[in-house]
Amino acid sequence: MPHNNQWILVADGGRAHVVAVKNNEDGPQLETVHEMIADNRSSSEIASDKPGRGFANPGGNQQRHAMPPSTDPHEHAQMEFVDDVMSYLTAKRNAEKFDSLIVVAPPKIMGEARQKMSKPVSQALDGEITKDLTKLPLSELPQHLSGTAGWL
Repeated sequence: MPHNNQWILVADGGRAHVVAVKNNEDGPQLETVHEMIADNRSSSEIASDKPGRGFANPGGNQQRHAMPPSTDPHEHAQMEFVDDVMSYLTAKRNAEKFDSLIVVAPPKIMGEARQKMSKPVSQALDGEITKDLTKLPLSELPQHLSGTAGWL
């Protein structure tokens, strides 16, 4: 059954495309609604501070050593980006901009999106594709969606 307000999220850890599906006499047409791009600097550029210093006292000798960061700054930035994308979708879902959603993302980002997805967005979720299709031209997206639950 065709949905009147179906959206497709195509995302990875640094880029997200929100696409609306418009139905007309020629079939479904895709139209970009919103694009988001994360801060894609390297970990060394994101974490500008020097690593912290630790002290060890084996056998009475004072030794100093650099402490590695507890998380990779680049990975942390990706997870914050997923937060931003899910917040955007929640706001649009609450504003009734879409009724149905298909999410396309690589496995790691898909897992993070599932964890951070609000209840209103998860209730609209009609399908998932665990692939990175962010660099795919919009015109080629429908052939990757065929057979997906929720796709027209």
